[in-house]
Amino acid sequence: MAIVRMNLHNVFYISYLVPAARIRSLVPKALKLASDENNKVYVSFVAMKCLRARFSVFPLIKLSYYQLNLRTYVSDPKTGDAAVYFFNSGVSLGIIPVLTRFIGIAWEKISFNVSKDYKGRYHATGYWLGEFSFEIDIAPSKKLNDAEALHITGPMMGFIGPEGKTQGFRINHQALKVYPAVLNNIEFPLPLDNGLVTSKELHDPDSVLVVPEAEFMISLPPAKVDNH
Repeated sequence: MAIVRMNLHNVFYISYLVPAARIRSLVPKALKLASDENNKVYVSFVAMKCLRARFSVFPLIKLSYYQLNLRTYVSDPKTGDAAVYFFNSGVSLGIIPVLTRFIGIAWEKISFNVSKDYKGRYHATGYWLGEFSFEIDIAPSKKLNDAEALHITGPMMGFIGPEGKTQGFRINHQALKVYPAVLNNIEFPLPLDNGLVTSKELHDPDSVLVVPEAEFMISLPPAKVDNH
């Protein structure tokens, strides 16, 4: 068992409540969707900068890169605890997908960068099967929905892989300092092409959250999920 430690900066969670039926076929049957009383479930785009990612088996190697995940929210089939399922994950450093492929994690190489302007707005640009961009403002005067924030940022278990090849891995972190934010604009063809959100939904998220800084630990390799 190896532990990957990484310092995360400017983690953006852009989330949409969509009908559970829309994505049910895209999530392995062994994973129960974390849908609400209206049978809707969040789909999130999570962007971050990973600094000094280091593996316990190679402590002197430290890697930094940008990462973007498309995910939804499920239950751990063993414990019933809150978890996330990753539809896609892309990273800006080409060596990362090469390394993770050896343990069955199919991350993709993407172009991605985030900058901050003089007004404090965050601008993200990149290319992932098409050009994408978004702009976010932290909104300290906006009231934070604590239950919603915990649901979106709190899960400590992640699942990846299609039906029959699903794997899970443990995530650990301290309590996160979460701030409400607003999405000024977004262009992102991948989730539209995948059928996760509609064009109208894309520009009107139900939740936008920012975690300025955190330390995450991930236990690898992932373990295969029993689909029976």
